[in-house]
Amino acid sequence: MGVWLRRLSALGLISFGIALTFLPFNETRSGLIELETVSLQKETLLNPDEISAQFPGEETTDITGPELNPDDYPDLFRAFINLGKDWINESGDLEEWNRFQDSVLQGISKSRLVVFRESLVNCSVDNAQKAGADAPKIALFTYLGRYNPDINRFSESDLAEYPAIIRIVKSLDTGDKHDFELNKIPRDEWNQMVDRYLNPLVDSQIFNFNGSFYGPEFSWATIKMEGQVSGLRTILKVTGVVSILIGFLLGKRLYIRKKGIMVNPQRIAIFYDVIILLFAVPSVYIAVSAVLTKTMYIPPIIDDQFVIFMGIFFFCTGIPILTFFTSRFTSQSIEIDSDGIHVASLFEKDAITWESLDSIDFSEEYVLTIRFGIPIPRQLQKRLKLANKTGSCLTINEPQLKSVKKQIALRFEQHAPDHLRNKIKQLMAKW
Repeated sequence: MGVWLRRLSALGLISFGIALTFLPFNETRSGLIELETVSLQKETLLNPDEISAQFPGEETTDITGPELNPDDYPDLFRAFINLGKDWINESGDLEEWNRFQDSVLQGISKSRLVVFRESLVNCSVDNAQKAGADAPKIALFTYLGRYNPDINRFSESDLAEYPAIIRIVKSLDTGDKHDFELNKIPRDEWNQMVDRYLNPLVDSQIFNFNGSFYGPEFSWATIKMEGQVSGLRTILKVTGVVSILIGFLLGKRLYIRKKGIMVNPQRIAIFYDVIILLFAVPSVYIAVSAVLTKTMYIPPIIDDQFVIFMGIFFFCTGIPILTFFTSRFTSQSIEIDSDGIHVASLFEKDAITWESLDSIDFSEEYVLTIRFGIPIPRQLQKRLKLANKTGSCLTINEPQLKSVKKQIALRFEQHAPDHLRNKIKQLMAKW
């Protein structure tokens, strides 16, 4: 596994370095970005102290929740939904209101103050309008205004670390003309203040400062990105050269000859790695161009969306897969002696003694290829499969060179027991 990771890192760095050093990149920004901006506006909310003075001894009850729903209390839900600054009076079914009080509010009262979705409502009981004293009683609901007792009160010292917020609050407090474009709060500063002091689930990001309520006003600002990025080409070239050097240092150990017969010698590994680089360099180039586009708004020289997608796809999946198969094919070595067969592969080392050898045969490995849009299996290699008497197997990859096959066959002939020599010789002739 270490061989694969080393090959992946080495070839990745080399292809990255070649792309940065020798391929062209645009150096001019061009694009539009949208940034979410925040400003403040005064909010009209009822002051809890004033409500306490206006309704002495009455507590407010928040009925915003699943208990008040259109299935159980359809008329009551309709009345509260309708209430607002444009519709301050509404009536409802008294029996339904009393049933809600008894079930949810734990007691029936002729007068209540309730909060429904930040609306303070005065609930009372009276005769039907213009119907006389003998008319049936109805529930009356009067909208008093926006109300939220969970709003935090801030002093100037509380907001001392947030200069933009303080500046806009003071501007609004003095009645200066509010220019949204000039009175923007950095989103980071606003988020820090909210995380420290506010709970958006209960206070809607509204706060009280010097007796007035302030809340956020969000919008999007479009910023045009243009101009040349100074020194970008130099930075890319220097980074590329360093990447190539590190990649070669990592890759040197990939071609060290192992003990025994290398099933595929170093020149085969180098050949496959060069093929990988031929595909990897363009894909890395496209991936780097895409990163520059996303982070620095530099348009790529190649602007074909399909080519960009395939380049990034190969960068993320193709390079790891190809380096894995190359490592698997080129890292295996085999030793054959009078004791048996010893194989060192990508993941493990294994051995079979001649006494425990039960069978020797071929195992064909296939890979799917696409022909005319149809997946067709194609033979990848014909591996030698050795099984012992306990049922475990040992496989030897097919060498790419006939000379290596002859060398392995000769070692089998030299060290195989007499009763197996002819059988193995006939089998090796078909490999």
